[in-house]
Amino acid sequence: MKDFNVGVVQLGATGDKDVNIKKMEESVKKAKELGAGIVALPEMWNCPYQNSYFPKFAEEEKGKTYEKMSKAARENGVYLVGGSIPIKNGDKIYNKSFVFNREGEEIYSYSKIHLFDIEGFSESDTISSGKRLGLFETEFGNFGLAICFDLRFFELFESMKNLGAEVFFVPSTFSIKTGEKAFHVLNRARAIDNQSYFISPAIARDDDLSKNAYSHSLVVAPDGEVILDMGTEDGVKVVEIKREVIEKEKKFMPLDKSRENRKNK
Repeated sequence: MKDFNVGVVQLGATGDKDVNIKKMEESVKKAKELGAGIVALPEMWNCPYQNSYFPKFAEEEKGKTYEKMSKAARENGVYLVGGSIPIKNGDKIYNKSFVFNREGEEIYSYSKIHLFDIEGFSESDTISSGKRLGLFETEFGNFGLAICFDLRFFELFESMKNLGAEVFFVPSTFSIKTGEKAFHVLNRARAIDNQSYFISPAIARDDDLSKNAYSHSLVVAPDGEVILDMGTEDGVKVVEIKREVIEKEKKFMPLDKSRENRKNK
């Protein structure tokens, strides 16, 4: 893996898709100006995170939002981890993320596997679950991608690590109720488990459609240290991701060696 600068974008999702797209374009441009080589967007950044909005905002693959993300990556010469948007496929809707290279070409996509069904809210009322995971490759290294509620399932990240993931992106929209208890804990735990950086952009909080969003976009280091917490407001921050930090943590705490010792017994 090579060192790189990641731009973390925290956006509020309004009820006007065109406004959301415009904010995305401005944010990607700002991240580039601040030195980002990769820019990461939040979960459902173009659509309020409510079941009533998912069908109304859902697009076919390669629809307007997809094309705007592709264009933003190409015009700014960055890799874009496109958070997630609602995507129609036949009579189903998926919570789906697309990754674009510097030329604006799609290099990976992922549909959220674990859906957020808790007391009072059921994402599966409108969203269908994805079935596969993998990695995406860039000039900086091989990266894993999951979405929000997936954070609670350590085996998902272990699988990606075993495939060669060096850094993980987890676009998220935790609620205040679950976020206050678990968002930092889960990101820190998964970072420590995998001795990797976790980059988790979240939507911003507002007094209208996202008033229940926890926000607090995070970047967590391989030892579990929180090196970025963006609070609740809209914003763009750039953080340097360093290979030597990962290597230092693995040398200090040789978990993979311990795993091999366990297998050999």
